[in-house]
Amino acid sequence: MSTSKPRIRIFIVNLFNKYLSGKTTENEDHLVEKIYDRLDIHHLDEIDYDSINKEIKQHVDTVISRKIKFSNRKKHYRLAVAASVLFVLSLGSLFLYQGKDTDTSFSRNTHRSAHSPQLIIDKEQRINLLDSLPLGSTLQKKGEQHILDLTDMKTSPKVALIEINNPSETPFTIILKDQTTVSLNKQSSISFQSNFGLSSREVAAVGEVDFHVSKKQFQDKWLPFIVRTQLQTIEVLGTQFHVSTTIRGEENVLLKEGSIRLAHNHSDGTVILRPGEQAFLQELQPKIMISSHSSKAKIDSWRRGEFYFENEKLMQVMKEIGTWYGKSIVVSDEIGHRSLTGIFTRYDDIKDVMHMIALTNSVDFNEKKGVIYVTVK
Repeated sequence: MSTSKPRIRIFIVNLFNKYLSGKTTENEDHLVEKIYDRLDIHHLDEIDYDSINKEIKQHVDTVISRKIKFSNRKKHYRLAVAASVLFVLSLGSLFLYQGKDTDTSFSRNTHRSAHSPQLIIDKEQRINLLDSLPLGSTLQKKGEQHILDLTDMKTSPKVALIEINNPSETPFTIILKDQTTVSLNKQSSISFQSNFGLSSREVAAVGEVDFHVSKKQFQDKWLPFIVRTQLQTIEVLGTQFHVSTTIRGEENVLLKEGSIRLAHNHSDGTVILRPGEQAFLQELQPKIMISSHSSKAKIDSWRRGEFYFENEKLMQVMKEIGTWYGKSIVVSDEIGHRSLTGIFTRYDDIKDVMHMIALTNSVDFNEKKGVIYVTVK
């Protein structure tokens, strides 16, 4: 590339960003349209920069002839380039995208706010989804909520990672290639490999995210859908659940429908979550609390290192305790539906907790071959 070509690229960057913000003159609009007609996003290396350079020179000559001071123009030019995204370079980047307008890829009604949903390619290139869309995708609006359909999205084989971030006040819904629906709350995001949905389905989630997972087969087997966060790995086949990572060092997942297998990333073993149950995890405690109640008092007690039960069935109480300590607990049928209320310290040894429950609830327990049996005292 000759030394003039980078300058031409930068000039185009400045001009196109000015065009997108609606600040260009009628003559500059005409120049943008002429340059755009010469750009081929599939063959950037073959662009006739010499021809474009002539167009630019003619425009600059016209500007000078109208006595616009070049020094002020140059100052504005440098500031604009420093603040802009390299638009022309992005045309030849690793991702194919299109404007939402049917006649042109540029819209003067842009939404270049930091509070608009964005698609980020390989952690570098950003696309404002209210202005431009990945090729093959569509964007619908239902009420106040936008729905981005990526079912037929086209990407270059060179693209590795795709991230969708929602900093807006309203949820932003995404339909992935496998028909899974993901709803991002404020300050939430998901990321996934560009080949998502072919032979694997795995996403990373941050913030508050709702999933409605679609079942999918691959080579006559159900293809699992895996969600990874900082603290947990969730594996499902087809279900609805809500993941929250908004509190530093703490996460939770609420299962709405189906079942999921859940693992704490800092410990071994997995647990199965059933509909209506919620799992809580902490970074400093490599254990999982599972509960059918998500009251503030229960969550606060968990954070203080306590078990909190309020009118809960003994069978459910023992399931929560057993999950926490990784123990199998069998409760006698005659007492399984008894209600229990109390607060118990999460001792290091499960036997200490069982002793406290036995003292206050007229039950007994004993352990045989690693299984704890709870019976009437």
